[in-house]
Amino acid sequence: MLRTLLGLLLLGSSVIVSALPARAADYAVYPRPQRAAVLQIDRGPNPYCGPHCGCPESIRVRHRSLVQYYPSNFDPRRRDEPLYAYGPNRTYVRYVSPRNPDLVFQY
Repeated sequence: MLRTLLGLLLLGSSVIVSALPARAADYAVYPRPQRAAVLQIDRGPNPYCGPHCGCPESIRVRHRSLVQYYPSNFDPRRRDEPLYAYGPNRTYVRYVSPRNPDLVFQY
């Protein structure tokens, strides 16, 4: 009986609370402060072009990716190191400086 009355009291109070108007919606909205002006440098249509190194050119290089795996008989109690192997061919993008195009294959 006590649980039933307590449940009804809880249900009635939750209905009353949810029916009250929201006071936070009546608060006035204050304007946001203006941010300081940031100096913008106009670099033209390509933002990555600069006066010293020019516009970078992209080339695509295909090589195999290095993947790690555990063998099928892996036992975590032995704390074996993972094995490494070459995976499928992937395409990577490298950016070339037009002044030094031979430096793209150095790394």
